[in-house]
Amino acid sequence: MIKTLIIGGGAAGLYAASLLPEAIVLERNEDVGRKLLLTGGGRCNYTHSSSVPDLLPHYHGSLPFIRKVLYCHPPVSIINHFRQLGIEPAEEYGKIFPRKGDAESILKALMINSNRIIRGKAERIKKHDGVFRVLTEKEEIEAEHILLTTGGMAYPHTGSDGNGYALASALGHSITPPRPALAALDLTPSLKSAEGITLDIELTRKKKTVTGSAVITSRGISGPAPENFSYLLNGSEEITISFMQPPDMKRLRIEEGRTLVKNAFPLPPRLVSALLPETAEKRLANLSKEEERLIAQRLSSALFTARPIAGSAMTTAGGVKTDEINPGTMESRLVPGLYFAGDIIDIDADCGGYSLTWAFATAFIAASAER
Repeated sequence: MIKTLIIGGGAAGLYAASLLPEAIVLERNEDVGRKLLLTGGGRCNYTHSSSVPDLLPHYHGSLPFIRKVLYCHPPVSIINHFRQLGIEPAEEYGKIFPRKGDAESILKALMINSNRIIRGKAERIKKHDGVFRVLTEKEEIEAEHILLTTGGMAYPHTGSDGNGYALASALGHSITPPRPALAALDLTPSLKSAEGITLDIELTRKKKTVTGSAVITSRGISGPAPENFSYLLNGSEEITISFMQPPDMKRLRIEEGRTLVKNAFPLPPRLVSALLPETAEKRLANLSKEEERLIAQRLSSALFTARPIAGSAMTTAGGVKTDEINPGTMESRLVPGLYFAGDIIDIDADCGGYSLTWAFATAFIAASAER
């Protein structure tokens, strides 16, 4: 019988395995770490240099739970563990990358126990007489402890298709309905004619605001600001986007009356034309008061219907509810011997190494409890 079976060979599962030499990793794909190889554009921003108090605003969910986890295994501990695995860090604006500059080096470092990986999909988990029995399509595996690190529902082709939620739910756990996070946004009305433009924007939903860089795409917007904003949306919702501070239309009319609207603002003319198709080719002096009002409104607080693009999501909001997990051990409060780590838990984070920090911190805690 296996002492610890780790279900899911992603970032959290492999990190736990690097700390548990006798653990077995059950991975449904032929290759482990598929999603890990995609992080940071293939460079793998694996943690952040910030202190825990500075990290906390970048996480969404139960603050007491998040705080306890991050203090148990902060970024400095993650950096030190990877050093022991042969990875030297390189810092760029607070983000920590492997000095070699690729995600492959991180994956190879974590696969020090690669001979203890078996292939198969966990289809059902039962517990009887203190023993877990995991049924795959090929066999039944017995284990004393189970660590669920199956991820959420981001990038289904990497294996994160929500199967872990079904396994946890069947064992009695409550699941906060998952939704895409760190996702690009589909926008209506379309800004397709401004595709490729990069700029800083401010996005607002109700009283929540996120600022940062964005790229106009054929479907909407991508980049750090929309990705960090996407967790706030539950399907299609109305938001406002500010592309600039409200312009002084009276001053512009007096001082630059002969200028075309599309050339009158500190924004790319293509974007102004996309936002103001009715007036972009007019001269400022020829605008009506109502047109001036609409121009100011669309540039500083344009209304859009936004929806996270599920296929672009890098992580998932929602998952196993934190009040059913002990943050000091990552053990289930409902099923002794069952542990959780990573994106399967109802916590999500901004882009910038925060999600991997969470995966590694929760994996460390779970592994420490099982040793």
